Amino acid sequence: MNHRALSGLGARLSGSVLGLRAFRRLWAGQAISSLGDQFFVVAVSLRVVESGGDAGDVGLVLSGRMLAAVVFALVGGVWADRLPRRRVMVAADAVRLVSVLAVVAVPSGVGTAGLALLTFVLGSGEAFFRPAYGGLVPSVVPAERLVAANALRGATESTAAVLGPALGGVLVALAGTRTAFAVNAASFAVSLLCVLAVREPARTAAPRTSMAAEVRAGVAAVRRTRWTTAVLALTAVQTMLVVAPHMVLLPIVSSEEFTGGTAYGTVLAVFSLSGLVGTIVIGRLRPRHPGLVAIGCNALFAAVPLVLLSPFSLVWVAAGYAVAGVAMMPFNVLWETALQRQFPADLMGRVTSVDWLVSLGLLPLGLMIVGPLTDLVGRTPVLVTAIVVQLASAALVLLVPGVRDFHEDKDTGGERREQDDVRLTG
Repeated sequence: MNHRALSGLGARLSGSVLGLRAFRRLWAGQAISSLGDQFFVVAVSLRVVESGGDAGDVGLVLSGRMLAAVVFALVGGVWADRLPRRRVMVAADAVRLVSVLAVVAVPSGVGTAGLALLTFVLGSGEAFFRPAYGGLVPSVVPAERLVAANALRGATESTAAVLGPALGGVLVALAGTRTAFAVNAASFAVSLLCVLAVREPARTAAPRTSMAAEVRAGVAAVRRTRWTTAVLALTAVQTMLVVAPHMVLLPIVSSEEFTGGTAYGTVLAVFSLSGLVGTIVIGRLRPRHPGLVAIGCNALFAAVPLVLLSPFSLVWVAAGYAVAGVAMMPFNVLWETALQRQFPADLMGRVTSVDWLVSLGLLPLGLMIVGPLTDLVGRTPVLVTAIVVQLASAALVLLVPGVRDFHEDKDTGGERREQDDVRLTG
C-alpha cells in the first residue's frame, strides 16, 4: 500500500468512531468476547448432552445465565455508577475468566449442576459488566458519534451470532468441549486486557447512599421520563407475548414443516445477517425523528409471527426473519443512543440495568406459558395474538409525548420530579 493510500485510510479512520482510541479498544475486546460467548453456548449445550442430559437439562443450564442477569441487574447498575466503570468491567471479566478456567481445569469434567452454576456465575458477571459498559461508552464517544458507535457494536454482535455457532461447532468437533471452554476463557482475557488499556475520563460520583435508595433513584429517573417508561413497557409486553412465542415455536415449525435443525439454523443465520445489514444502514443515517423510525422498525417484527403462522416455504419464513432482523437492529441502536443522550453520566449504569431488567424480566414467564397455551388453544391463536400485540403496542406507544423524537426536555415534569424526590428522601 502506497503512502497516499495509507494517508487516506488514516484520514477515514480518524474521522470514524474507530478513530477514538478508547472506544476502539473497548470495541476490540467486545468483538472477541462476543465470539467467545457464542462458542460457550455451543460448548455448554453439548457438554450437557455428553454428560447424559436431555433437552430439559440443556434448558436448565442455559437459563442460569438469564436468571442471574435478572437477579443482579439493578445491583450491577448501582455499582457501575458508584465505582469507576473500567474497574467494574475488569472485575466482571476476571470473575468470568476464572469461572470458565475452573471448568477447564477439572479433569473429570463438570456435571449438569456444575454447568448450571457456571452459567449463573457468567450471567452475574454480565449483570455487572453490561451497565458499566453502557455508562462508559458515552463518556469516551462524543454525542454526535454515539449512533455510529452503537451501530458498530450491534454489527459486531450480529456477525458473532452468524459466525460463532458454526465456528464453535467445528471447534468442538475437532478438539472437544474443553478446548471450546478454553477459547471462551481466552476471549474474557482479551476483553479484560482491552478494558485495562482504556483511560476512563474522570467523573464526579454522586453522594453514596444506601443500595436500596440508589436503586430507587435509578428506577425513578427512568419512570419520570415518559417516553422511556412507555418504550420499556412496550418491550416488556412484546418480549413476553411475541419474542417468547418465536423462541419456542420456530424450532417446532422448522421440525414439522422443513428439515429440522438445518432449517432452524438457516433462519437464525438469516436473521443475524439481516441484522448486520440493519446496523450498517442505521449507522449512516441521522433520522430527524429517531423515535418514529425506531418504533416503525419495531412494528416490522410482526413479520416473524406472520411467517410462523403461514409457513408456506422455508424461503418465505427466512424472508420474514430477514425483514425482522433488518428492522430490529436499528430500533436497538436508536434506543441505546437515545438513553445515552437523555440521562446524565452518573445515572447511566442504573438506567442501563433498568432497561436490561425490564426487557428480560418477563421472558422467562413468556417461555413458560407459550407451550401450555399452545397445547390448550392451538398455535394459530398464539401467533395471531403476537401479531396484534406487536402492531398495536407500536401504534399506541407513539401517542406518548417524547416517543417520536426519543427525547424529553430534562426540565419537563418538574412537579413530578419534586414529588419523586420527596418520596425517595422521605
